[in-house]
Amino acid sequence: MSDLLHIAVSPMGDHSISRAVDGAFVEAFKARHANAEIITHDLAIESIPHLDGEAIGAGYTPEDARSVSAAAKHNYRLGLIKEVNEAKHILVSTPMWNFSVPSVLKAWIDQIIIPGAVAVTGKVTVIISQGGSYAPGAPRAGWDWESGFMKQLFESIGATDVEVIVSEFGLAGIAPGLEAFVDNKAASIAAAKTAAAARASL
Repeated sequence: MSDLLHIAVSPMGDHSISRAVDGAFVEAFKARHANAEIITHDLAIESIPHLDGEAIGAGYTPEDARSVSAAAKHNYRLGLIKEVNEAKHILVSTPMWNFSVPSVLKAWIDQIIIPGAVAVTGKVTVIISQGGSYAPGAPRAGWDWESGFMKQLFESIGATDVEVIVSEFGLAGIAPGLEAFVDNKAASIAAAKTAAAARASL
């Protein structure tokens, strides 16, 4: 059983806002939980295979009737599910791409969803960085299809304590038209780091 299962998604390295915010979480978590056992999957460098027909079919095939390949794919899924089921706290940090989750994160999600096999018992924290703002009153208010999805996803597999922390305006100072929001970006990132550290300290 791990104290923290950490799923990091962004491929942007030191330029990643979601990784900067999850860094505040992890630092506070380690300070609060001495000798914590942390399992990390960095999806920017670790290849999580997308589900194929054989992997899906293995879940509906008796164990003794599975091919060697199908059994390996099913056992891989069960290994990821075991990490989820046994984690005391799950941390997912991700950017929002095209209003939703990056495909590498969706691949991990699809791998762990086997009804009857997955059951989250620990806390869940989801850190999301957004390039702009999708808050009420913004031109694209309501276009955030990631925050609600991630909360609903974890609640659907048993989580009762899910917190989503969002930072906005990540592209301010980078993308044309967002120059006026540089200060909003800095304030949003700072607030997200504070919220992440507070969450980790509980």
